[in-house]
Amino acid sequence: MTNLSSKRLLTFLLIVISKTFVLAQDSDALLNRCASTELDALTISRYPALQNLRLKSEEAIQKRIKANKTSLRTNADEIITIPVVVHVVHSKEDKTVGGQGNANITDAQIQNQIDVLNEDYGNASGYKGFYTDSLGVDTGIRFKLVTIVRTFNEKEQFSPITDADQLAEISPAWLTNRYLNIWVCRLSDRYLGTSQFPVVTELNDLTAGLSTAEDEALRSLTDGVIIDFRYFGRNSPAITSSVYNLGRTTTHEVGHWLGLIHIWGDRNCGTDHCEDTPTAFTKNETTDVSCTPVFSECRGVKTRNMIENYMDYSPDVCMSVFTNDQKERMHAVLELSPRRAKLVEYSKITGEDLLVELYPNPVSETLTANVFTPNFQLFTVEIINQRGQRMISGATNMSYLEVSKFPSGLYYYKVSSGGQTVTKRFIVR
Repeated sequence: MTNLSSKRLLTFLLIVISKTFVLAQDSDALLNRCASTELDALTISRYPALQNLRLKSEEAIQKRIKANKTSLRTNADEIITIPVVVHVVHSKEDKTVGGQGNANITDAQIQNQIDVLNEDYGNASGYKGFYTDSLGVDTGIRFKLVTIVRTFNEKEQFSPITDADQLAEISPAWLTNRYLNIWVCRLSDRYLGTSQFPVVTELNDLTAGLSTAEDEALRSLTDGVIIDFRYFGRNSPAITSSVYNLGRTTTHEVGHWLGLIHIWGDRNCGTDHCEDTPTAFTKNETTDVSCTPVFSECRGVKTRNMIENYMDYSPDVCMSVFTNDQKERMHAVLELSPRRAKLVEYSKITGEDLLVELYPNPVSETLTANVFTPNFQLFTVEIINQRGQRMISGATNMSYLEVSKFPSGLYYYKVSSGGQTVTKRFIVR
């Protein structure tokens, strides 16, 4: 091949690559990064009392932070590990795992998303932006993958705003006061993800008077995060974006699940209640992967936007910062939000021994089992009646047992995990 031909071929290839990149960026520009505010607006329309509760909740959070700054920082030095259950909802009838366009993503893609969460919340992303060294902190929060639940459903895509209940029916949440549930599926309307904000309700003397008329039992079934499979994890074959390809969508949505607000406060020059995140006029909704500085002017003051913050809308490659105020806010929410607080309490009950608690006992309707396994291992349950007959066998991580149709009498709740077995007696009245 002549030098001229080689140059022409090289020029042609560069043009093709350039056009492909531009088209990919144009496609990314049409995406909607986060549906959490839309989902929250719908939730408030269903539960009007929630709006006033949010205002009171914010007061409680700020009071807790201000009154306990020293203790919060001290407590935050202790690593909190959040166990995670990933629900993969797919329409692949033959159950093939992996590949482009397949919502039934691989175990490897799921694990590398957990790795990203731990890097981001541990301030170990490696990216050095303008604010990273001066304001980026380790949040003291980590994540551990407990299990992956794969469920086939004929529906190919779900709305992140209206289909949370349906996803929770298709793949029921594991106890939301024990686990962070993440549903991964194909989302509609070009949304990348969404999450359910925590609610501070009556938990103890710190939150007394903040009870709500909303149906907490119902909302607990959808408490978690929903992510489109094409933006879940880092550089997987299933990921189609060149802008949202490093797993920061999940980092962002988990931030909402922990009580963080978008850094522009969801209004022009709004507040996220964190003083160390500069006030921003609006979101950094761009496909600029070169991370060009963005500036805002709010109330006569010009500031450089913290485009590195995980709670902005920046491209994944630009993100690298949770601030100390965001850290303190997350830890305050982990103390004051009932399901989050209980999750933290339960996550610390782990050791070498298998522990089982049953209540109420005697029971007439629903028996609840608190099971604590070493290192969050899975467990199986058998229910045996007093004649030695197995009523239930091999149920995985079963925490609730409806006994209303059981004959009155003595029963045995047998739990096995990691080579250990614990059997507890309970009485049905």
